[in-house]
Order: sequence, then structure tokens, then C-alpha cells
Amino acid sequence: MKYFGTDGIRGIPNEKLTLDLVTRVGMALSLLPSKTVVIATDTRISKDMLSLALASGCLSRGLKVKHIGIVPTPALLYYSYVNKVTGVMITASHNPYQDNGIKISNLGFKLTEAEEKRIENYIDHVESFNKEIGSFRFSFESLSQYFSLLNQYVAKTNLKIAIDCANGATYKTAPAVFSKVSKRLVVLHHSPDGYNINRECGSTHLDSLKQAVVQEGCDIGFAFDGDGDRVLCVDCKGNTIDGDKMIYLFARYLKSEHLLKEDTIVLSKMSNLGLIKDLNRRGIKVIETEVGDKYIISELQKRNLSLGGENSGHIILPDLLHTGDGVLNALYLCQILSKTNTRIEDWFEDLVLYKDVMINIKVKDKNKVLQHPTLFKRIEEMKNSLHGDCKIIVRPSGTEELIRITVMALDEQIVEKYIEELVKLVKESV
Repeated sequence: MKYFGTDGIRGIPNEKLTLDLVTRVGMALSLLPSKTVVIATDTRISKDMLSLALASGCLSRGLKVKHIGIVPTPALLYYSYVNKVTGVMITASHNPYQDNGIKISNLGFKLTEAEEKRIENYIDHVESFNKEIGSFRFSFESLSQYFSLLNQYVAKTNLKIAIDCANGATYKTAPAVFSKVSKRLVVLHHSPDGYNINRECGSTHLDSLKQAVVQEGCDIGFAFDGDGDRVLCVDCKGNTIDGDKMIYLFARYLKSEHLLKEDTIVLSKMSNLGLIKDLNRRGIKVIETEVGDKYIISELQKRNLSLGGENSGHIILPDLLHTGDGVLNALYLCQILSKTNTRIEDWFEDLVLYKDVMINIKVKDKNKVLQHPTLFKRIEEMKNSLHGDCKIIVRPSGTEELIRITVMALDEQIVEKYIEELVKLVKESV
């Protein structure tokens, strides 16, 4: 793809994300079936510039545009789904404020590859003339349907809960709904200023949440990412409960309630081998996909399954909502703990995870690394030496000029040794 990555179009505003490109994307939305486009944003300083440029493109093609302000991505997708309109989220998710992006939904669902290709072709061959001019309005009263959905999973509890809103799109919605769950709520990072989204906070920076949970004597803590479609968790001692572990908990609970369809879940290839083996032991099958929630969702839809996700905290429970929602998943987890009268840490007492290390390396041309023959030959040698009881993955980021190296095995020393060698090989290849 020329413009689309694993999750929409992403880049630095006024560099890759030029006003001309964003306007052309708006024009291209006329290809989609709905003639109404609903725009939402996270809290980045560039949100207004990009959303208005996109709106201008839409208007030049006769589309009706409704701007609903700062809301989480799942809220926009739900609105798009219920009202059968095109939805556009201006966000770069967990990335720093300097980045931004465009996530497009067609009637509530992320674009197919074919739809992305049509839009890319339109961007590069856009016509300059159009007779019809569209209409535009701001509307900030569009969350009632979304809150009705969330309220179905509110279970009052005596747990003391901390939430980290990442100074992002959940800064209003998460405190509003969790205040109904617990009277002992600690809210962190809910004062966005355009520049502090994801800055040392949120699901990619758990230290402040861990510290608050321990110091405030909380029972559990949740951290959302910048646009609210991911969540990670920490227990009362400040230990990380990543997406893998949350999916593990959901899978066990759903199976016990006979709600896990086909006793099967969908994970990305980055998921921990120890977790997969434990699930298999409990009669739960695992399907692995490429990295990216669109692959998870596609597999869930194809097989009509009830649970999937990634260790990053992007978790999909289709019987709750057709897309990943950090706040909704956190509510559901609290509901499970309340119903089963358990603590979060109780669910992992017998779980043995493999040592898992991932390192990101900044590069100028990530595709060049993928053409390095010695690197991938060495990876095969490493796998053979461990008789396949490992995961060794070198892959490009779908959103940044990064190479991600993952090594997973039972032996910690071998993991450290192999990761060091692979980092050296990658750096030599660029």
C-alpha cells in the first residue's frame, strides 16, 4: 500500500500527512456507500487542522459532514455502525503527539484491502471539478448510544480502581463510567493539553499507574491508549497484566460459562507460547494470525468466534462489541471479578509464561532489512537449535520506521543471547 499501513494512514502532520493528502482522502470518501461522514479526534494539537482539511475534501464532493469532537475510536465505530455512516477517526493511537493519522470505517467496520486500494487510486487520480457542495455541522451530543452500551457492563464493586486515561480520547468517558463502578476511583492523566497524549502515561508507559496503584492501595489499575481501543492492567502489587493475560482470563471465564464459541480464540503470532500451551491444556484451541487487529477481527468474523486480541491490549469480544474497546473490556473484566468473587492475580497462579523480549530498532528503510539473507538464515538456525519450542520474529512496524525483534523461549539466557545477536545483525543490515 502507498498510503495505508496496518491501521489507517499515519505520519507527521505537514510532512507525510500534508493538507493536500488529507483533503484528497476526504474527497475519496465519496466512494463509500454512505453520503454522511462523521469525524472524531483524539486530543493531539494537530487534530483540528487535519479534521477540517478532511472535512473540506468531503464537502467538495457533496458529502454531509458531522464533527463530534473528542471521543474514543470505539465510540466512533459504534456510532458509525448503529447509524450506518462513514466514520473517520483522527488519531495516531499510542504514538506520541507529533504523529497523527486517519482511521476510516465503512458503516462501522474497518476498510477492506480492496476498499483501501480504491481510495488510494482515487487520491492519486482525483478529479478537480465537482458541482455539488456538501454541508457541515458540529455535534457534541453523540455519545448517548455508546454510554447505553457501556452501562450494560457496569457492575458496582468495592474494589479500589485506578484508571490512566493517557491524556487521550478517554479522558472524559472513562472517568464518567467508572465512577459508577467504584466509589473509590483514582483517575490519572485526564488533563490533555494537545501535547501530553501518551507522554509517560497510558498503556505504553505503565510506571505511573503501577506507582499509583501501590501507593494508593488500589486493588487493580487500567491504562488506556491515546484513542481508547486498547487497555492493559496492573494488579494490586503493580505487576503488569498484559493483553495476553487478559485474553487468557476472558477465555477461561467464557469457557466456564459455555460462552466460548468452538472453544477457540484468535491471537496474533506475538502471543506467549506458555499461554497458548496452558490454554490448549484447558481444552481451548488457539488460531494465530499476523500482527494487527484487522487480521484478528477478520478471523473472528470468518469463523464466528467470541474472543481474540493481541498482547498490546487490543482485545475483541464480538458478543459485546464488534471492535476493540479498552473501556468496555475493563468494565467486563471488573464484572467478571465481581461475579466470581476473585482477584485479578488469582487467575494466573498456575500460568507459566515463556521469557519474552521485544526490542525496537529505528531504521531509515525498514523494507531493506527484510531483504537481508544472513539475518533470516540465522533465525532458522536458532529455531532449529531449540527444536521449534520458541518464537523468533523480525518484522517491520506497520506505523513507524522501526524494526521489531522478538525472541521467546523458556531459557532466559538463550533469549538474551539471541536477541543481542539479532539486534547486531539488524543494525549491520541498514
